[in-house]
Amino acid sequence: MKARAFTLIELLVVIAIIAILAAILFPVFARAKAAAKATSALSGVKQLTLACIMYEGDFDDYFPLGTSWNTGNDQLCFGGTAGCFSTWAWNTSPYVKSIGLLSDTSGPVNVDYFNWTATNVATFSPSFGYNYEFLSPINLDKPTVEGESSSSAAQPASTVMMAGKWIHSDQAGWQSGTIWGVGPFPGGMLQDAAAEGVECGSLAQNCFSDWGRGGGLNSSGLIDITTETEGAYTAGNSFHVAGQNTVGWIDGHAKRITYQYLASGTNFNYNAVSGAKGGNGNITITSGGSYLWSLTKDCSQAIYGPCIMP
Repeated sequence: MKARAFTLIELLVVIAIIAILAAILFPVFARAKAAAKATSALSGVKQLTLACIMYEGDFDDYFPLGTSWNTGNDQLCFGGTAGCFSTWAWNTSPYVKSIGLLSDTSGPVNVDYFNWTATNVATFSPSFGYNYEFLSPINLDKPTVEGESSSSAAQPASTVMMAGKWIHSDQAGWQSGTIWGVGPFPGGMLQDAAAEGVECGSLAQNCFSDWGRGGGLNSSGLIDITTETEGAYTAGNSFHVAGQNTVGWIDGHAKRITYQYLASGTNFNYNAVSGAKGGNGNITITSGGSYLWSLTKDCSQAIYGPCIMP
């Protein structure tokens, strides 16, 4: 018996069914891929926080410095007499098996503008920034940065160690090769590996950016982040996964939280003013006990700036 060939109508029906199934399944696959990347990033932050904790165990219970200078085993050197430096990511790298952990798989890929090694790129500008303001504060009297003891944390489970941040690929003008920092050099803090606390806008001399302001470079050194996902209005703290930031905490755990949660204990209001969100940088602490970026959870540290206890 001779087999009957498909008619054109039958073939078109089959193609239509395949197209419908593809339209249904492709978004599912995309969401599954995004979820896998987010989980990978969360796992990476968890391992990075544990690396910092292992570093503490070998260095008299002190947190790593956000930026250390002229140690004799430094990562990179500025030209002239500015000095050599190492970031926290470089100094804790012996405790990290893969530099890939320093890249947020749910965000953009970092770009090598200097023709460096992959290790130097990843440790100089990791996707996760260190809470230098309280774990490695700047001492303007010396000037230098100084580490804090891990035992000084009043609430380790609710104090940020590191958070997802902008990288150079997010900066429209960074191809010029500028390296940003705060404080005198050598001795200051490089913002390329740092995350910014919410209230740091009240201490412009110690901060590289500001919550509540948009992107764009200016004389105050604000980073030129232009999208809200990558950290405009939140000082470069990025929210790649459904409006959430991947955060590592001092006690070693990691989780994703929203920008509202990350700004807990402050008067930051993302929707306060169109074009100048969050009060345009006039951020103060309203509840020290809820603030996630401090060690002491009160108003005793001068670095807080304006602080209003309930």
